[in-house]
Amino acid sequence: MGLFVRSDLDFGQTQLGIAVSAFWLTMALGGITGGRVSQRLGATISVRWGVSISIATLVAIACVPSWPILVALMGVAGLANALTQPAVDLALFEAVPAEKLGLAFGIKQTALPGAALVSGIGVPLLASTVGWRWGFVFGALVGVPALVAMPHLVHRKSSGSRTATEGHERLRGIVVFALAFGLAMIAVSATGAFYVESAIAGGSSADAAGLFLAAGSICGIAGRFLFAWRLGDVRQPLVATSVIMTVGGLGLLGFALVQPGWPLFLVTLIAIGAGWGWNGLLTFAVVSAFPGAAARASGYIVLGAATGGILGPATFGVIVQHVGFSVAWIAASLCFFAAATLLVAISRTASRRPAATSQPVT
Repeated sequence: MGLFVRSDLDFGQTQLGIAVSAFWLTMALGGITGGRVSQRLGATISVRWGVSISIATLVAIACVPSWPILVALMGVAGLANALTQPAVDLALFEAVPAEKLGLAFGIKQTALPGAALVSGIGVPLLASTVGWRWGFVFGALVGVPALVAMPHLVHRKSSGSRTATEGHERLRGIVVFALAFGLAMIAVSATGAFYVESAIAGGSSADAAGLFLAAGSICGIAGRFLFAWRLGDVRQPLVATSVIMTVGGLGLLGFALVQPGWPLFLVTLIAIGAGWGWNGLLTFAVVSAFPGAAARASGYIVLGAATGGILGPATFGVIVQHVGFSVAWIAASLCFFAAATLLVAISRTASRRPAATSQPVT
């Protein structure tokens, strides 16, 4: 909706970037706190509060009169997301049987790219016809089923919760996970922000670049679902995630080398399918690694992901401006390789650590 919002409220692209960054910034700042609050209050209350704030923010944005208020509301939306994401991870961990957790997290992690597709469809259906403000009203209505239905599901299944608040020692290694998430998200967010411009600069038409990105996004959605579902129960999920990230990094390298047309199309499917597809599997692996503090662990993931979302487009843009797209894609691929290396390292550390005795969960 950015073009329509800018035109109506009379501000430029820089101000639009600041408004979007306000969302990611408050989400990053509130990630750890949101995880702790979700762990303390429980999934049901946290989901209710987070979704309620999100719905109220969407309605307020639909009525926003000026850019400064828009920035403030985007910041509130980021805080709501910092509470909701850990709460939903905790809800899945409490409510879904262990053998179906991988499938559940695979579905959950398709939400972001799926929302991007839905909002894209909303441009011709709503923004271009009845106005962008109605697009945000529609977004608020979409949130109502989550507010009404999700808590009832959690209430019905979580009476015998298998999570409990435990000491901070249970989060050993979580900073490394958050760092890996942040590095990978630098590459992911940069791809989403600059792929079309890069393809056009390389000789592709604007229509072809848009279609290629849409096809890649579908592969990314499928990857998030399939990797978490089919690889969630493998013996070394972190190693599997590192392999997927490495493939995504190789795909980004391809953006710096291939010619427009079918070569770029095929590389796009690989780069985005793997480069965006690791998210669900890694989220599932991290939450499963800390069963006594699932929401708190998820809060650190939110911090890492949001930080990567802030740094990725800005850093990529600076590199492009000074040395061009090829070097920028190489730098983005190195972020994937570094994240994959961290996951392999922490996987080896965990395998060497003696298993702690604990009461089996029933």
